[in-house]
Amino acid sequence: MKLIKTCLRRVLILTDSSLSVAKHTSVIGWKTFGHTGPIRLLTKSFETNRLAHAYLITGPEKVGKRTLALDIACMVNTEPVADMFGQSTDIDLSKSHQAERIRAGIHSDVEVIDPATELPASPERKAVSKTTISIDHIRQIVISGSSTKPFEGMKKVFILDGAHRMVREAETSLLKILEEAPDHVLIVLTSPTAEALSQTVVSRCQLLELRPVESQVIESKLIEQFGTDEAQARLLSRLARGSPGWAIDAINDPTIIDAHNQAILRFAEIVTGSIESRFRYARQTAGQFWQDRMAVFYEIERWIEWWRDVAMMRHKLIDNIINVEWVDLFSQIATEITEEQISAAVTAIENARHALEANAVPQLTLEVMMLDLPWADPAKIPSLNPESGDGS
Repeated sequence: MKLIKTCLRRVLILTDSSLSVAKHTSVIGWKTFGHTGPIRLLTKSFETNRLAHAYLITGPEKVGKRTLALDIACMVNTEPVADMFGQSTDIDLSKSHQAERIRAGIHSDVEVIDPATELPASPERKAVSKTTISIDHIRQIVISGSSTKPFEGMKKVFILDGAHRMVREAETSLLKILEEAPDHVLIVLTSPTAEALSQTVVSRCQLLELRPVESQVIESKLIEQFGTDEAQARLLSRLARGSPGWAIDAINDPTIIDAHNQAILRFAEIVTGSIESRFRYARQTAGQFWQDRMAVFYEIERWIEWWRDVAMMRHKLIDNIINVEWVDLFSQIATEITEEQISAAVTAIENARHALEANAVPQLTLEVMMLDLPWADPAKIPSLNPESGDGS
């Protein structure tokens, strides 16, 4: 009996010791998919307690930057639980109460800041521009929030979604917290590119670069997780151009596909239209720029995609066309536009994008772009005739 008690006591001591050093084996239940490298890096850093104090996530629109930022916030606020033997267990972000609150936007220790974020009420409260992240966003939310300990989680996380839209004063203010971040604070920035931010800010963050996701990966996810039929999943994964967020949005909002098709026709009408119609488009798009910059940048990306499909048709590379439903339209336009004109058009569009990113005057910039686009004879584009039924 005495021997049994001694053995049991030793087992308890070993169990207690194991519990004190138990480490989880992996983090599962990520909402992010198609980005194996960044997830592997984050998981390894988390398991070895070597997370950076700040991350910069870059990548194309809708590629998953915001989703990964929220996953990071969920990971650092979900506490691992060892089993009865003190063995390591997985952290499941899909079953975490903390993660559920974070993704619902109601977690008191996680703040997502973008240009539309309202500032805390105060006597000197200023109107939010809706187009930039101001110094008041940084001072009143990030710096002020960093001064207090977490309330319901283990870390305070500040996500600057669209950090490239910070004004210069905001970047300068953010540098203070990046250089002297308390242990209980984690900052995550998202931006299309690292070059869109000052080198000083970039140098104080660990870079996580998200690349376009393979269409097969997006297609499989749409079928398995969202129950999308194979034909629709194949269409959406192709149109998504490596951005799973776009495909998921299109599942939930059918008008996205309609808007996409309308854009294809709109571009064709502009290329075959009058100078007055081009200037009208420039004026309307410039007006939209002040309300929703990202929508205009997305429009510009669609312009480049449109000309890419025209170029593919000039070389009869039908399998490489993104918008295969409009192959007749692109084929007709390709016969009217030379390869040099296509190259010049893409250059003009990219120049306009860079100018807008550098805060050039929107209407003037877009008018110059319109003037630089080639013209095609509408009489030779039957697909623009509603009675033809082509491309619809």
